[in-house]
Amino acid sequence: MTRGIRIQPRDKEVINDVIKFNGLPASVIISKHFKTKTYGYERLKLLENNGYLGNMYYYALRKKDGKKFAQRISAIYYATSKGCKEVGCTIDYRYVVPNKDKLDVANLVGNLYSKIPNLLSKRQAMDIYALKNFMPVTCVVPGEKPIFIYILGNKLGRKEVGSVKNFIESNTFSGATHYVVSRDFKERLNILNANYIQWATALEYLPNIAKDKNYYLDEFLRLIKRQLPGIRPLTEPNPLIRAQYKNQILHIGEFITGSNNLRHILDEPPENTIIYATSRNHFHGLKLKNKEDSFIFYSKKDKSFFRMILNKNNRTQSMIMT
Repeated sequence: MTRGIRIQPRDKEVINDVIKFNGLPASVIISKHFKTKTYGYERLKLLENNGYLGNMYYYALRKKDGKKFAQRISAIYYATSKGCKEVGCTIDYRYVVPNKDKLDVANLVGNLYSKIPNLLSKRQAMDIYALKNFMPVTCVVPGEKPIFIYILGNKLGRKEVGSVKNFIESNTFSGATHYVVSRDFKERLNILNANYIQWATALEYLPNIAKDKNYYLDEFLRLIKRQLPGIRPLTEPNPLIRAQYKNQILHIGEFITGSNNLRHILDEPPENTIIYATSRNHFHGLKLKNKEDSFIFYSKKDKSFFRMILNKNNRTQSMIMT
């Protein structure tokens, strides 16, 4: 027999939260609304058993010893018709249920929400920025210059990539910054005024970018100043900074935030360019045009400097600097 429940204000907060995001992972709900995991899970289960919440399990394919298997990653909780009525939500409950083909996206959005407290769901962003439902924005970090985030999951709609491309290029929101999150680099989205963040790094990098758009540039400048004492920045980033070191002019930038503007510049980099990158494998879609071109980069993963060159086979190659 199902144990009854008396709805508390916190329960209504939970229901409203999952409505905003069309579902949230259990771990995120608990970290935001409950003091202990044990009580949080018990309360969610009670809300589910009494018909206020439903859940879907998100599974991801894993590989071990050459065999593929499905691993359960999280339970995505969403509001039912009864839950919607409890909080006075007039949206048809069918439209607050997660898309079962995009549970990987729902899981990532939820985990971003746990790290970016002011993150807006698409439903909230539609009200604040007058977005239409067909616009491909997944979530938004609000601000004077908002950050629009587009998360491309494992299962893509036939026109999904094209829709993101067209929306960014339309420049509907001229002050916005655009971040595309995907497991692989989409060449069609190698367009100006967009940034590419690898899926695996999104939970680490996007919260820092949300706090400070120059977070990784400032981190790199601190490192460079230790390596090159006396270096003096001369300009603001655009996207490179011109800096003076002794009798040389250097061009300094960071590629961790995946700027396509910088990606295009690095095809033919200015002389004495030094870049901050995630790793040696981070330069998707980049190809030096001439063998005379090269640039230096510091790999955050390897904690070493490398030089990017065009080898004799006309392929871009990185070489460690000794």
